[in-house]
Amino acid sequence: MRLNELSLLLLRLSISYIWLSTGLSKLFNKEFISSFPGTLSSFAKNSPFEFYSSFLNQYIMPNSQIFAQLTVWGEILTGISFLIGFPLGIAAFVGIFMNLNYYFVATTIPSQFVNIILIFSQFAAFANGAGRVWGLDAKLAKK
Repeated sequence: MRLNELSLLLLRLSISYIWLSTGLSKLFNKEFISSFPGTLSSFAKNSPFEFYSSFLNQYIMPNSQIFAQLTVWGEILTGISFLIGFPLGIAAFVGIFMNLNYYFVATTIPSQFVNIILIFSQFAAFANGAGRVWGLDAKLAKK
């Protein structure tokens, strides 16, 4: 395995670990779903982006239980997709979408930077075909 392939594999597995660990921690936290409306309310109140606060209040808060489940399973499935390298394009899109949403509610510079780094990391993994390095994308591309 060449260095650039190893780098892509490590990038993909690192992203997978981040999504799986955050998603599974939410899944096994019995209070995550029930506390989600309060979390959203805090995000809407403290978001540095006024347009996003309005969006949360109008569209997400009334459907908070659905979005709590979407958050948990979106993170877990994105992590699994990065782990197995399939379907990496969809996983990267979903991951970038989630990180953009997390960026808009981040109230500290470090939190915003983490989301920016993850957005670019997922884009780099997608753009460089990380799913084709020891992933199912490579196996399916050969058929």
